[in-house]
Amino acid sequence: MYATHTTNTTAPLLRDAVFYLSQYGVHREHAFVGPNTRDHLDDGPLDVCAAIYLAATASPLPPVFHNTDTVGEQAAIELIKENPQAMAAIHALWEGLDSKITEADVCDELPTADGPDEWIGRVSYWAATTPANWAEPPTLLEVMGRLIRTADAVEQQHNALTA
Repeated sequence: MYATHTTNTTAPLLRDAVFYLSQYGVHREHAFVGPNTRDHLDDGPLDVCAAIYLAATASPLPPVFHNTDTVGEQAAIELIKENPQAMAAIHALWEGLDSKITEADVCDELPTADGPDEWIGRVSYWAATTPANWAEPPTLLEVMGRLIRTADAVEQQHNALTA
């Protein structure tokens, strides 16, 4: 099940990613795609960055997105980084997050320098972990809401620049 690819702009791409998350769910563990438990879907729950990549390509996710080992995850990250539309959407979402990575967040899996690796790592980390003052990670609806608000903000910014 794939959304109709509308345009290569960031706002529609983020909205397409919301569609995929609504269909597949959000994945919060290692690998970009969780196990498929529903026969009518091609994949299991999706990491937010995988949903954005899926929206950018509008085609099945490559097998590396299912790998849980470091090499497979890095291969998936490289595929995401090679897609300019996906990276533009991930960067827009990263910019809209309430906080950037702090010393308390640093772990072996999370890059600390600004750039594509941090954008991907931070967006995945945000959707998968419990913030310090919350009882649990963001719900699927909260994740989808953040993507929609980011799409709206990008669209408003674009409209203001073109007016």
